[in-house]
Amino acid sequence: MSEAESRHQRSKKVDFRACAETDLHAVEKLANALYRSDPNTAQITPNVRLTFRELAQKPDKGRLIVVEAEDEVIGYCIVIFFWSNEYSGNLIEIDELYIAEEWRGAGIGTALFAWFESALAENLAGFTLQVGHHNAGALRLYERLGFSPSRNLHMIRIIQKP
Repeated sequence: MSEAESRHQRSKKVDFRACAETDLHAVEKLANALYRSDPNTAQITPNVRLTFRELAQKPDKGRLIVVEAEDEVIGYCIVIFFWSNEYSGNLIEIDELYIAEEWRGAGIGTALFAWFESALAENLAGFTLQVGHHNAGALRLYERLGFSPSRNLHMIRIIQKP
């Protein structure tokens, strides 16, 4: 069996579900790996537990999703929902998406977006996300899935808390 066929077989054993409190340690490790791998966030320490609590208390805001295979959390995704007047429907902001390195290239990202479209489809108008310029693999995936640069410049202003 070729490597591509092997990866495809592995991807068939993947499940997507809401994060449970028992998953948080694994998700924290993955989030730390994501932040270390991105030069834009290397100095930031994510607070997955705070995000988990916020989204558990206010599920209309979004979801913390885990990617599970072989009884192991191999990835996670934070999705945030918002209504777009411009597109007359709900947009899903992919705030963070990370798949463990050894599972990449198995079609999991493609399957995850298909799952979003079926599981979170109510009034779904589309997706929005950011991808680091250094992350060529993710950029290729998103382009293959039909993503393109926004016609508007994405800007942000962070309020630093004491």
